[in-house]
Amino acid sequence: MSLPPELRRPQHWLSWFWIGVLRLIGLLPFPVIYALSAVLGEALFILVRSRARITLINLQRCLPELSAQQHRQIARRHFRLLICSGLSIGTMWWASKTRLNRLIKIKGLAHIDRAQKQGHGIILLAPHFVALDAGGLALSKDCVVTSMYQSHKNPVFDYVSIKQRSRFGADLFDHTAPLTRLIRSIRAGKPFYYLPDQNAGARRGIYAPFFGIQASTYPSLGKMAKAGHAVVIPFSNRITWRGIESELDEPMADFPVGDALEDTTRMNLQVEKMVRERLADYLWSHKRFKQQPEGAPDFYKTQDPTKAT
Repeated sequence: MSLPPELRRPQHWLSWFWIGVLRLIGLLPFPVIYALSAVLGEALFILVRSRARITLINLQRCLPELSAQQHRQIARRHFRLLICSGLSIGTMWWASKTRLNRLIKIKGLAHIDRAQKQGHGIILLAPHFVALDAGGLALSKDCVVTSMYQSHKNPVFDYVSIKQRSRFGADLFDHTAPLTRLIRSIRAGKPFYYLPDQNAGARRGIYAPFFGIQASTYPSLGKMAKAGHAVVIPFSNRITWRGIESELDEPMADFPVGDALEDTTRMNLQVEKMVRERLADYLWSHKRFKQQPEGAPDFYKTQDPTKAT
């Protein structure tokens, strides 16, 4: 893939400079990146009050059984891991296979092998853990993975992101691509890396419980699994000081049942189970509950928890 002439123009030089910075940071040993992230993550938690506020509200509402102190501990660790994920982009995008094999450990690949031998399509249920890109990239070293992406506003970052995320043969679909293309890919035996847990809005989502809260959720998983003759394999990621730990779990049993609400509710319960096992790694800083049923109060219009002692 040669560099498009329009990306060589002076207005993009600053973007290329920052791409170079990311690549240089990626040369650092991962424990060093992890240590830097602890410092920068603390600063981010203090300075970016709006995201800290969203994170704490999500934790308070989803995990009411924990204390305010525990919520803040999880939130602060989440910001450290979020920074670590960002600083390690250069590592994930440009490191050799040998280095990635040392940094990213994947458990449960036998679940994919077994499903493929049985002739099933495969959908990997990959919630928004902060290291989800690293897990997907590592998986693409071992098999041809498909995923969907949304274009970045910055054309330089968009170009580099697509090029490096697909460098081991991953097949990336634009999120506007026809669903039929994706279904054909799943039926052809290519595991689809599906991110299920963004706020789906008022028109495209249905309300299903997530941590006991009605959350607007895309009802796509059951439909895709049925159309693609696919099993759904949960896929999770965790950041440690050594690198990334990714894990594939047993396929969801008796899924789908064919009812959109029941299938979506089961999906959310599965995601919730995965999140509870690695709380700080989940993307709590996302406004997951922004869309609420008609008449419900604004989920994020509440007392600012960042001011609590």
